[in-house]
Amino acid sequence: GYDIPDQFAQSNLTTDLAGNATYGRYTVKEMYLEANVPLLKDAPFAKLLSIDLATRYSDYSNFGTTTNSKASFMWKPVNDLLTRGTWAEGFRAPSLNDTFGGGSQSYDSYLDICDSKYGQTANPTIAGNCSRLGVPANFRQRNATGGEVTAAAQTPVPFNTGAGNNNLKPETAKTKTLGLVYNPSFVPGLSGTLDWFKITIENRITAVGVAYTLSQCYLYNVSEFCNNVTRDTTGQIVGLSRGNTNLGTMETEGVDIGLSYRLPRTAYGQFVVNSQSTWVKSFLTKSSATADWYDSNGEWGSPRLKSNLTLDWSLGNWSATVTSRYTSGTKAACAFGANIECSNPVSPTGAYNKIGAYVYTDLSVAYATPWKGRIMVGANNVFDKAPTINYSANSNYSGPSSSSSVDPNLPIDRFVYVRYNQSF
Repeated sequence: GYDIPDQFAQSNLTTDLAGNATYGRYTVKEMYLEANVPLLKDAPFAKLLSIDLATRYSDYSNFGTTTNSKASFMWKPVNDLLTRGTWAEGFRAPSLNDTFGGGSQSYDSYLDICDSKYGQTANPTIAGNCSRLGVPANFRQRNATGGEVTAAAQTPVPFNTGAGNNNLKPETAKTKTLGLVYNPSFVPGLSGTLDWFKITIENRITAVGVAYTLSQCYLYNVSEFCNNVTRDTTGQIVGLSRGNTNLGTMETEGVDIGLSYRLPRTAYGQFVVNSQSTWVKSFLTKSSATADWYDSNGEWGSPRLKSNLTLDWSLGNWSATVTSRYTSGTKAACAFGANIECSNPVSPTGAYNKIGAYVYTDLSVAYATPWKGRIMVGANNVFDKAPTINYSANSNYSGPSSSSSVDPNLPIDRFVYVRYNQSF
């Protein structure tokens, strides 16, 4: 930890936010065993058949022992077709910072879910929980200067953020996949893949934001989040703790689809077309063992379909790539409750604003030098397409970022770059 000299704090030269040091340790011992077993080769309906088995034993000084295993197979009934599948267990122990992090203070920006004008009190469940937990019916959130807010505003008092949680449990997972790869011999250069996946994660270790904390308390009535919120007699939040926690279970299921075609070489160069898509059937979460399942598939941050279409070209030392990135439409929060910019103010699941599908295009051109160097010039969002206004993303990171430097699927503007790589 550290202290701010009084003369700086008294002169308003610092916010005097506190930060605590991180102290802690644990040890782990592991043993790993893997075996690849070929079963058949060049047999009828089995050009290839093999299985892969693996297991890992771990002994943690603070979490005890665990054994996690994996089994996978590859079967090639004919030369053109390969089938594959995997069943695997996953284990992730909390890091030192997750468990022992000192944490700090932060002036978060948020819009109070219980605000009677711009919050979400039109939802009777939220209105009832706000009232039950002592928030006045006409409550209005106020900013640092005492004025009533009209949008997300910075808290007048610092919140506790990022503190370690020594009650965290390890994160465990089950992964199942089943798929095929098809390379038709009668179409040289063509390849297609289709893979089904289902992933379940228990005791998710997640850092939560203010919006999530308030939502879990006042919408889903989860007591462990309500205990982290302190209000004064007028309803204003005067204390909130957010950090790492085990957020119950996450389960997702979907399909990955790939298609690639290397065209015959021509005098104008070599062209390759490649498409990679992911369709998500469900994205279920629940914040605790007793909470209800919630499917956020199709909402902001969890699109049902994402697809990349790429065209590669090469000729001698020159090469170029153009990529179009498609993301299907999603539901997002309405502006200021359901009053402004709200395509569906009346909905059985609550008001939402529909954000349409979008496509961004990237382009790069490269030249390989005689001295084993490579020069590349490119641009993400080459047509400078403006992002969609979205009220589910905000400054305290409770929604996905729209910056091209952080999330390449959501560029905020055209991003031009020059890159040089040297091989030795």
